[in-house]
Amino acid sequence: MINIRNFAIIAHVDHGKSTLADRILEITGVVEKGKHVEQLLDKNPISRERGITIKLAPVRMMYQMRCEVGSGRLENEVGSGKSNDQKYQEIPLQNPASHVSHPTSYVSYILNLIDTPGHVDFSYEVERTLACVEGAILLVDATQGIQAQTIAHTYKAIEQNLTIIPVVNKIDISHAQVKKTKEELSEFLGINENDIYEISAKTGQNIDELLKVLITTIPPPISSLNAVGNVRALIFDSYFDQFRGVIAFVRVFNGMIKKGEKLKLIATNCYFEVEEVGIFTPNIQSKEDLRSGEIGYIVTKLKDIHQVHVGDTIQSEKSLDDPLPGYRKNKPMVFASVFPTDSDDFVRLKDSLEKLSLNDASLSSVTINSKALGSGFRVGFLGLLHADVVRERLEREFDLSIILTPPTVEYKQKIKNQNEFEEPITDVTIVTPQEYTGPVMRLCEQSRGRFITMDNKIHIYLHYEIPLAEIVATFFDQLKTVTSGFASFDWTFKKYESCDAGKLLILINGDPVEEFSEYVVTQRSQVRGQFLTSRLKDLIPRQQYEVRIQAEFKGKIIASTRVAPYRKDVTGKLYGGDRTRKDKLLDKQKKGKKSMKNIGKIEIPKEVFLNLFKNR
Repeated sequence: MINIRNFAIIAHVDHGKSTLADRILEITGVVEKGKHVEQLLDKNPISRERGITIKLAPVRMMYQMRCEVGSGRLENEVGSGKSNDQKYQEIPLQNPASHVSHPTSYVSYILNLIDTPGHVDFSYEVERTLACVEGAILLVDATQGIQAQTIAHTYKAIEQNLTIIPVVNKIDISHAQVKKTKEELSEFLGINENDIYEISAKTGQNIDELLKVLITTIPPPISSLNAVGNVRALIFDSYFDQFRGVIAFVRVFNGMIKKGEKLKLIATNCYFEVEEVGIFTPNIQSKEDLRSGEIGYIVTKLKDIHQVHVGDTIQSEKSLDDPLPGYRKNKPMVFASVFPTDSDDFVRLKDSLEKLSLNDASLSSVTINSKALGSGFRVGFLGLLHADVVRERLEREFDLSIILTPPTVEYKQKIKNQNEFEEPITDVTIVTPQEYTGPVMRLCEQSRGRFITMDNKIHIYLHYEIPLAEIVATFFDQLKTVTSGFASFDWTFKKYESCDAGKLLILINGDPVEEFSEYVVTQRSQVRGQFLTSRLKDLIPRQQYEVRIQAEFKGKIIASTRVAPYRKDVTGKLYGGDRTRKDKLLDKQKKGKKSMKNIGKIEIPKEVFLNLFKNR
């Protein structure tokens, strides 16, 4: 295993992570320069269109590093290894340089890279990756400096005892602040600036040198000490194939896995026979076996997707349960209801969500029923971007037309006193240039934030406790506005805390419509009620009678509007005559409309729900 290096790249959105991955793939010969699409590992079209990574992607590469045989240099750089480790593959040079005093050879290394997302909504993908590697490249944009999410992911890597290689990217840009960024990294990591490397992922400058640093710095995998021959592998991702069942992405920690072997999934106590094993190049490529330290895939042929859990341990059939330290079960933070536009598509929607949850372990769903929209699902997401990506995947990959209600947070309501509520509170870290400190602090206060600490470094680091309801509303957009796009933030769930909240009911002609109603804090109820009633006034089609739209909060009407009825000109056929004839017809029309209103129930078209939820 001494010639294997497993690593990830930690970076904020748009700091050049996928571009660096492309250059590494070119240098290692996986793809030919200039003859592949950009962001090669971002296979999902949504990733490429949005310009962000939304899914982890593993790839295996071979890299040949030059070394001097007999000089002791190689052993000093990578260690001596163990007696049962794989031997170096030595390839003599055809024309060794005359000034070299020692025989020269190439040593082949296996580099396993797992490309990860940078957005806070996909932090769970990063956590899963860090559990499978020994090191990480910490990539920072020289034009932007360290961002909040980079800090959060770096702390997770440190907790996993990973070797971190700090790298400053985009040094080719004229306004790059390389020195300032290195100072910031040096202060953050507590290291010397000389230990921070400079590259340009776009031009490929210094990438070859970075790979050599990676090989000499990141340690090779170490086999865990347990029973000899006992297979143990960690599932870090999976997907469903119609013909081959569940295909699990694994990191092998012990033993060797090959076709025909009988294995066990510890969490579900499920047994299966290995149909095929292989590696990612980056497409799947079958292989005779997967050995300790390697990253690859296993074809399980299991048709029940509920039997395979991300984070579970695969082990030998007859071994005693010995699970690997996995990672915490990710808890969804925001929730939305999903309904098929066509009620006949309910089963298709159910199957689609189950298949997505296999590939997206943070997704959860339960069946619900609505009077207006029929059967659907209450789905849990990690954030707004996560919800939007899932919506788009359902529409594109599964050809579904759906209605997605706006994501909201989960409030807790006391059983004994149903007027008492608790709301989720987040621990927020904001990184901002000094000149925007005042506006950012005012924004946090307006968002019901509670100040914790402030660190005054090259950038200002602000720590606040802010209700999650504020974060999932407009906080991100407002932060970008007040800082001209220069600030970033990261948040983690901290606790539930008592709050003054209640249910905002939307009444249509006096009847509550559950699909339009939601829980809000009292402080936001007036504005929210006015917004919803105003939007519904524009969307609900006119009827033969008046439609009253009201917002009720804690038993009081806090906002009200109306959709005026159609009015037929019943007096148009009159030509002159007494005024009382006209009044009699108008009075008859008025009584008729009142009768219609009393006995008629307004049917709200699905387009109203669709358009309201699109623009909330």
